[in-house]
Amino acid sequence: MTVVAVWLVVIAIVLFGLTLHRALVFWLNRGVHPPVRDGTDLLLSGVLPGIALVGGLATALGAIHLLRIEVVLLLAAIFMIWRRNDVLAIFIDLRNLAVMGEQATAKGNPFPLLASVAFIGLACVISVTALFPAGSADVWAFQIPLAQSIVSHGGFVTPQIDSNFYGNIPLFFNVLFACPLLFVDHWLGSGLLNAAIFLGFLLLLTSCAHRWRAAGLLLVFFLIAFQPFFTPGAAVPLTDLPRSCFSVAAVLYLWRYLETFRPSEIVSCALLLGGAVGGKYTELQMVGLIGLALLPSIYQGKLSFSLFMTCLAAFLGLAGYWYTKNLVLLGNPIYPFIFGHPGLSDEWMADYTLELGRAFDPVNRGFTTDLTTRQGWHDFFFIMHHWFLDHRRYAIVALILIIGALITSFRRIIVLVATTAAMFIIWYAVMFNHIRWATPAYLLYFSTAYISASLIAEKIAASRAAHSGGFLFETSARLRAARRAINGHLFTFGVVLVAFVIFSLPAAKFIYRPRGQPYSWMEQGVMDVLVGRQKLDDFLGAQREGYIVYRYIAANDLRTVFQPFDTGSTLYAAAYTGGRDQGWLLPPYVFPETEGDANAFIRRNNIHYFIRVTEKRELLADRIGAAKFASAEKIISRMLPESTLLLKDGFGWELYRFDGILPATSPSPQDALDRHLAR
Repeated sequence: MTVVAVWLVVIAIVLFGLTLHRALVFWLNRGVHPPVRDGTDLLLSGVLPGIALVGGLATALGAIHLLRIEVVLLLAAIFMIWRRNDVLAIFIDLRNLAVMGEQATAKGNPFPLLASVAFIGLACVISVTALFPAGSADVWAFQIPLAQSIVSHGGFVTPQIDSNFYGNIPLFFNVLFACPLLFVDHWLGSGLLNAAIFLGFLLLLTSCAHRWRAAGLLLVFFLIAFQPFFTPGAAVPLTDLPRSCFSVAAVLYLWRYLETFRPSEIVSCALLLGGAVGGKYTELQMVGLIGLALLPSIYQGKLSFSLFMTCLAAFLGLAGYWYTKNLVLLGNPIYPFIFGHPGLSDEWMADYTLELGRAFDPVNRGFTTDLTTRQGWHDFFFIMHHWFLDHRRYAIVALILIIGALITSFRRIIVLVATTAAMFIIWYAVMFNHIRWATPAYLLYFSTAYISASLIAEKIAASRAAHSGGFLFETSARLRAARRAINGHLFTFGVVLVAFVIFSLPAAKFIYRPRGQPYSWMEQGVMDVLVGRQKLDDFLGAQREGYIVYRYIAANDLRTVFQPFDTGSTLYAAAYTGGRDQGWLLPPYVFPETEGDANAFIRRNNIHYFIRVTEKRELLADRIGAAKFASAEKIISRMLPESTLLLKDGFGWELYRFDGILPATSPSPQDALDRHLAR
């Protein structure tokens, strides 16, 4: 039921965003005829800009501490009543889309039904995988706490969490993650909003084709959704995929503007670019790239000054708050880089900068990223082939499509191709530390391939209209005649059934011969759980660090447990036990204030259990801070000789029961203060 409740909230947010976007589009295009291509295009392309507008409104409310459920509901109700005609038009467009699909099915066109089944199926798969708590520590240590902090404060504070770095960087996507949490206090809300952004991007990309959009959606699924690079992270509330979707969507809207010169297209580009830049500093590169692509239009006078100022206002409306806040409060708009880093030591900053400037994996540190040298370009092309093309059939198909479009429609595709190349070059030269930093470039690569396919299809259709003869066109006409000879619905359902069987074959083979993973876009082991070969608890215990320990703590109602090495411990414990937190663990930020007696700290917090981690200790020390790590080790070393080992998992986690009796001592000043506050 939690999934259904969260989806209802997310759909309501999307509907509100679509209404905002529709009103904005018709206002901007009031002097253009026609103002939009058609209702379907406005519906498919409006999800992401609508979510961006919701994020901008939430940012404005959060800045004045009014991001509260009663204020949000009141404003949403007023706006939806005011723009009720737009709301009605959205539902009419949905009905018309369904009617067109049914008519196409009656004529024997299987693509609308196939596209609908594929889209609903993908949404269901994402919903199921969203129930698996994320294995990334960043989700529980930073992203979810940031969203919860925004909700609890009704807006923004400085820092947003107890981290001078993560608490002060741009938080646009954390604001979006916070929106569902206003209504459903469960981490699943952030994950499914992330999924809505990904699905909205797929719909936007589909809308870029002028015809055959149902078939186009299937091609989008083949190029992007059915591969392991993007879809596994669709429901994980990290900012990498959503900011990539926003960044690439801004480029797509730029392309749409250069195709139509409708004002709403370039303003939507500015909105999405503002959201991307408001979510991560690295997306500032896109400001320069999109600006360069617009220079010819500005020079030729096609982009008026008033429209340019509207775009600037849209961009700053989403991105400006975070940079202004850091400039005013911290003296550095891009804190903590370049212009100072108050609150962070020079040593920490030097180590962090060093880490960002080199590959995370020591194996990759031998590559030269200096592109002023011949070796640098050699290594760049090696990485492009080895990481992004080699043994990747999706990428090979995409490359063939892009080359075809460069041959047939060079002027219409060159902006996308050049932007993609520039993004890959910038990633390699400046941010070559992990492949996930190349997510925007890789996503734009496949998006360019899809638009290339649509341009090639347009060329073929134009050629067919100009030259009605020929073997290829005569064969196509015979196939269409044969299809019309068969009942339309029967033909459509037959094609859908065949497609479903083909798609299900890998799963069927896996059931009888379990080798590897039947679908590359699924996490390893998920299919074993779905077919009942492995229990969910066993799967999560093998894949998720701490799962066995936290489940044992909850099942036996152990309290209070000292776990200082996991900054998201209380969130993990709740996530692994149905979302309920009964206060089993001491909050990870609770540490002794001074280097005083460990006995006083243990007694004050009523610690009877503790977790000791024997692996990745250097990483843990870096994550929680060397001082806190040393303090935690001191407390554990005090309890360890008088403790009993209860459980050990495969990740080096050990759960102990403390059996010792603390000596009676006079209360410390901290004890006295705590008792006074309690009274």
